[in-house]
Amino acid sequence: MGYGALERIPEQLEGWRGEVLLVADEATYEAAGRRVALVLREGRFGVRELVFPLPLKATEEVATHLLGRVGGEAGLVAVGSGTVNDIVKWAAHRAGRPYIVVPTAASMNGYTSPVAALLTRGVKRTVPSSPPVGVSCDPEVVASAPGDMAPAGYADLRSKAVADLDWWISGRLFGEHYCPLPREAVGFWEGELKDRLQGIREGGPDAVGVLLMALLDSGFGMTVAGTSSPASGGEHLISHWLDMTAPLQGRGTALHGAQVGVGTLIASALYGMLLDSDPGEWSSNLELPSEEELRDRYGPYADEVEAELRKKTPEGSEDLLRKLAEAWEEVREEIVRRWVPPDLLRRELGEAGAPIGPEELGTTYDLLRDALLYGREVRGRWTVLDTAYLVGLLPSRADEVLERAFGREVSRRG
Repeated sequence: MGYGALERIPEQLEGWRGEVLLVADEATYEAAGRRVALVLREGRFGVRELVFPLPLKATEEVATHLLGRVGGEAGLVAVGSGTVNDIVKWAAHRAGRPYIVVPTAASMNGYTSPVAALLTRGVKRTVPSSPPVGVSCDPEVVASAPGDMAPAGYADLRSKAVADLDWWISGRLFGEHYCPLPREAVGFWEGELKDRLQGIREGGPDAVGVLLMALLDSGFGMTVAGTSSPASGGEHLISHWLDMTAPLQGRGTALHGAQVGVGTLIASALYGMLLDSDPGEWSSNLELPSEEELRDRYGPYADEVEAELRKKTPEGSEDLLRKLAEAWEEVREEIVRRWVPPDLLRRELGEAGAPIGPEELGTTYDLLRDALLYGREVRGRWTVLDTAYLVGLLPSRADEVLERAFGREVSRRG
């Protein structure tokens, strides 16, 4: 990483022989793809280009189309951000080819992760896929991205505090392996970014470059852990729910990181309310919705959702509640040690230019309330959204959660 890094790409690919397949979309090709193709040709590589038209979505259908275009190339070069990286990662893994990525925005942490996030049969899935063998990035390139992308990247990074806690609690309840290294790596960068938030908001190359390094380290953390759990918890399920229901409701979506940042405020509020709760008063509301409810909410995606939800909805929720109550002293201590209150998160996200409420996200309280109530349904991973149902905080106190998350009164439905 550094100024002029793209010109040094041929040096990094000395082990590759023959042609490479460069993949971009119309915007990222203009941002860096054309330049990278020229540099590769000057470095005596054959280059075949595949430039997708906009808008481009990371769907299994698009990734499968790309896979069909992979031939005998030595490797692939992904030039772009989240969508381009995900489809190339998925296709390269299945074609048995290495790939490198040239980020064009510091907008998310998936560049170096071991998964590709794709919409599969309408539902967002993280599919195991080999990470890139290299990353080449120029701060001036990533800083030239649209102004809302770096703030979204910071919001995606800041979500790790609640996501990692979700992972730890899941390990405590279900014996899932937990590794502290990813959290420690991101913790280092939190200090480095503390005085660079305004620079992220303004798109300064140095600040955005440091942010991108932090995001790459976050992706490495997922690779070390062998799962996306260190970086994807309940806050991501809120974003996934907004994404997958958008076509059903005929609306658009915001940037992934922007939605995750708002989801992080909601998850933080839930953890605060969990800290205030009394185990003696817990009463589980954890149960499967009816088939009719799922059909009403998800239409053709209902079967996919039900299959995911059944992975983590035990028949004996009272036994699970008892297990959490018995471990509450240890769990509470861990939450207290890690918890970042929503007031502090709002201040940090706002200073970095990320959305901190429904208006800035371009959505409504009602839609976010639905995402809070139903986000747990779209993936079989245990998160704070499930814990809130397990102890009885949801669904009855959903409005209070949003009020704590956004620091303002919520207009209630009639």
